[in-house]
Amino acid sequence: MRGGAAARSLPLASIGVMGDMTVAAAVAATPDTRDRFVDLVRVGSLVGVVLGHFAMAAVTLDHATGTVDIANVLESAPWTRPLTLVFQVMPLFFVVGGFAHAVAWVSLRRRGGGYADFVHARIGRLIRPTLVFVSVWMAAAVVIETVWGDSPATGPLLQIAGQLLWFIGIYLIAAAFAPALHAAHRRWGGWVIAVLMLAAIAVDAARLAGGVDGVKWLNFAFVWLAIHQLGFFYADGVADRWGPRRLGATMLAVGTLAVAALVAWGPYGLSMVSYEGEELSNLAPPTVALLAFGVAQAGVALLVRGPVRRALAQRRVWAVVVAGGAVAMTAFLWHFTALVAIYAALWVAGVDLEADPTTASFWWTKLALLPVFLVVVAGLVAAWRRFDRPPRRDGLVGVGRARAAVAALAVACAIVGMLAFAVVGFRGAASGYVGRLVGLPVTAWAALGLTVAAAVLAEAAVRRVSRVAEAEGSQG
Repeated sequence: MRGGAAARSLPLASIGVMGDMTVAAAVAATPDTRDRFVDLVRVGSLVGVVLGHFAMAAVTLDHATGTVDIANVLESAPWTRPLTLVFQVMPLFFVVGGFAHAVAWVSLRRRGGGYADFVHARIGRLIRPTLVFVSVWMAAAVVIETVWGDSPATGPLLQIAGQLLWFIGIYLIAAAFAPALHAAHRRWGGWVIAVLMLAAIAVDAARLAGGVDGVKWLNFAFVWLAIHQLGFFYADGVADRWGPRRLGATMLAVGTLAVAALVAWGPYGLSMVSYEGEELSNLAPPTVALLAFGVAQAGVALLVRGPVRRALAQRRVWAVVVAGGAVAMTAFLWHFTALVAIYAALWVAGVDLEADPTTASFWWTKLALLPVFLVVVAGLVAAWRRFDRPPRRDGLVGVGRARAAVAALAVACAIVGMLAFAVVGFRGAASGYVGRLVGLPVTAWAALGLTVAAAVLAEAAVRRVSRVAEAEGSQG
């Protein structure tokens, strides 16, 4: 992207969306106008999540007592908490998401597409591989609870297996509101992000100073939408007009000073990842500290953009990014499964592990398990990558209120379904476990039903008009 024009010349369907192209063909077909840096940030963010979850898992296996304990290294090793300032990369993914949604929406509108087309493309890109993932795990959960239902490890294991889906649920909120917020961005510019930031501050103030705790959940929207809004500015070419280094340095300075002030004089902690026992989480729900951190992190990305872009101009380097982008979502979905498989195999083999992150032996064990983890992830990716492709459809259905309403309902079902899975995971597939999502009862089967409904409604939003259009075309 140069000056914003190049970004508009190519819709950013993520590099994984290359159809049946080989990596070599996709590399050769990449136009010069494509912003490869954005693609690298997207892939790098998901890789960071995968490796971060592996590093944070502190699993104790004790055959003598028959217990399996799943914890987080951040709980017992305070020295690891500042490292989250490096390894918490989700804000970057939301910035890149804002860029992708802006470019995709502008391209769709130029070609006559509407909200239903946008939702079908975005929902399909995420829900198809996710629906396969949750269906496989639900089937496995029925077997696990039936055979090992009495084990104290079964419930927590099945519950944690679905927690990563919170990210997809929140990301879908950003996708759902992207067209409306982009229109607002085009009309009011910086005022939109300012309002979102002020709303996030107001929520934290009402929660922490006013004692209105229930309002905190609103910041799942305000904080992540504000960070997502940064991507709209990048798509407009603001970085090129200001100069990426000057803008990056400004954002880094402002964000860093804000985080430092909030941690030093406010109630916020330094960790940007949640863990059991912390007084105030910056992530669940997100706080203004995470928002400030996201601004600083985006600034760092702009500072390194120049040399990284030069590296990405090399064919071999770009080929690695293309290959990674083709399977990034599959790796994200299945990496928890790889972790579960490894520790389950160790348990069956009779291996005892003591999760004490304050000892060197714990980290040496981690290092020894890392190649095994990567091999298992690669195997799962090879098995399921075929579903990491966008839905195919000829033509666009255009603008229509009825279609938009069905598409909006599809997004709503997907969001609630993903967040429900984040709460209960796959626990209760056979036992009937009930969790609470913002006070409302949810089950794994309800979450699965909502996910299926999202996929069906997203198709329904475009299918009927497509058939009519085909009929009209055949008559003409």
